[in-house]
Amino acid sequence: MKKLSFCLLVLMIASVAFMPAAASAAETSDPTQGEKVTIKIAHVSQAGVPIDVASLKLGEELNKKTGGRITVQVFPASALGNNTELLEQLQMGTLEMAISSVAFLGAFTDSTKLLDLPYLFESDAAAEEVLDGPVGQKIFAQLEPAGFKGVAWLATGWRHVTSNKEVRKPEDLKGQKIRVMENQMHIDHFNALGASAVPMAFSELYTALQNKTMDAEENPFANIDGNRLYEVQKYIIKTGHIYDTSPLLASKAWWDRLSKADQELIQACVNDMVKFERKLSAENEAELEAKIGGNGKNVVIVLTPEERDAFRKAAKPVYDKYVPQIGADLVKQVEEVNKKYK
Repeated sequence: MKKLSFCLLVLMIASVAFMPAAASAAETSDPTQGEKVTIKIAHVSQAGVPIDVASLKLGEELNKKTGGRITVQVFPASALGNNTELLEQLQMGTLEMAISSVAFLGAFTDSTKLLDLPYLFESDAAAEEVLDGPVGQKIFAQLEPAGFKGVAWLATGWRHVTSNKEVRKPEDLKGQKIRVMENQMHIDHFNALGASAVPMAFSELYTALQNKTMDAEENPFANIDGNRLYEVQKYIIKTGHIYDTSPLLASKAWWDRLSKADQELIQACVNDMVKFERKLSAENEAELEAKIGGNGKNVVIVLTPEERDAFRKAAKPVYDKYVPQIGADLVKQVEEVNKKYK
């Protein structure tokens, strides 16, 4: 009897000991349970553009699924700093997420330069397949040592040239001063076309075009419209020289502190956000093209495949210079995807 009583006592103690573990496991499976999480998402684009709308939608979804445990605060229009400053904040862990321009990531890995190669993608579908596949994941993996966790690739729209001069071939850009981002590949690209590329802060661009300090510039329709660049540029030439993707990055230090359950939940909600944002971006681009092209003041020039190919051929020196840095294998993988969409 004494032995039986002792065994029963041991079983009771063991069952009590395992109760907290069971409760803890149950809590992790319930998204409304756990530590409160506040995610600040910052970007430099204007409020109301697709990446901003999608960020707000992500916040709504996470708030709904977690009963308010995970909340999102969105800071558009450089409210928390420019691209460089946002990346520094991610590295320090003082900012949870930022939507950056690819052009500013070249300082951390050469692989991001792939996405700045002019005339790289054949279509939206080709670009999305590359970014969502092994190539996009490889680029994200190479950013991790710098303190960034790649979460998703968002769509900002194709970058096009604008000018007060009609442009249909590379020679038409000869001698024009064109504003570009602070990115050596962008500078090399337009210099190869015969233009004079000048890096300049985006905030200074409208005034520079207005007072003729700059003759031309290049941006997606969202920025051309959002910053009213069409007021100081007559022609929008659909060069589509870059598929402008904006990576949603998290601070790796912050991300690694999250529970696995929260990481999976946030990633799942972001994946839904990406589908929404890409669709919204494509619709927005078409609407803005129709709006600007139909205002009676501006002219949208649609290049033929042959005309666009002439620009790509003129940009060959850029490929000769940068492909060895980027890796010919990455470029080849993109070309294989492009073949499906030709």
